[in-house]
Amino acid sequence: MLELTAELSRFLDQAAALMLRAKHVVALAGAGLSVESGIPPFRGPGGFWTKYGEPTNLSYREFIQDPKEWWEARFRNEDRPGDPVYELKVAVDQAQPNPGHYSLVELERLGLLQCVVTQNVDNLHREAGSRSLLEIHGNRTWLRCVGCGVRRRRDGYHFDSLPPRCTDCSGVIKMDTVMFGEPIPEDVLLACREQAESCDCMLLVGTSGTGNPAARLPLVAKERGATLIEINPEETTLTQWCDITLSGPSGELLPLLLERVLLERGKNGDQDGAAP
Repeated sequence: MLELTAELSRFLDQAAALMLRAKHVVALAGAGLSVESGIPPFRGPGGFWTKYGEPTNLSYREFIQDPKEWWEARFRNEDRPGDPVYELKVAVDQAQPNPGHYSLVELERLGLLQCVVTQNVDNLHREAGSRSLLEIHGNRTWLRCVGCGVRRRRDGYHFDSLPPRCTDCSGVIKMDTVMFGEPIPEDVLLACREQAESCDCMLLVGTSGTGNPAARLPLVAKERGATLIEINPEETTLTQWCDITLSGPSGELLPLLLERVLLERGKNGDQDGAAP
């Protein structure tokens, strides 16, 4: 349980004040947000890649060269204990949104958070109820056509023949999650960049700041005058650029920040309610 020290309480008040003064608040969420839902991080102690090794940067090229073999291997390994893909699938399948996810949803509902840019593919933001959401690395429950780029939920496809084909253009279908060596879809990357350029306050929630292009977004926002509020148990590569750092788990700190925002909003005589 996080200890609410006098210093942390002061930082929470300052962060709430910054959010309330802002006109456009964006949250950048990383793997740390989902750790409290039971999904292991990728880097660091206990990290998925620490245990199994980082995937090859050729994974997307391998898919493009032989998508049929990739899909066949995917189905072969899907129910094989000890396989890294299987282990991650089990963890994500069992995960549920935590209080951090729900706090972001409530901030959005109140009109205090305009967008969440997430690096996570676990679908927990959607399950919690986020509406203004940009999934920069895709979503594991969706599939995407490499030809026309259309995205649909996985349960809308049949796998009678492999690789599955797009019903719009007959292009090859892949998982929506962005593979190593695969460019971020241009429309998603452009939308994320636009959010970073237009915000005047950005919450950095559970992101290590090591994975580009997402790690570049806070710096883009900072260069345009935005304030940065970091929420993370550990110091990151972005800490030095942040105006306020709240040290601790996001599942505990985000609900506390939400409370402070509502308290300060009430003092100022603002009316709570759903965003238009």
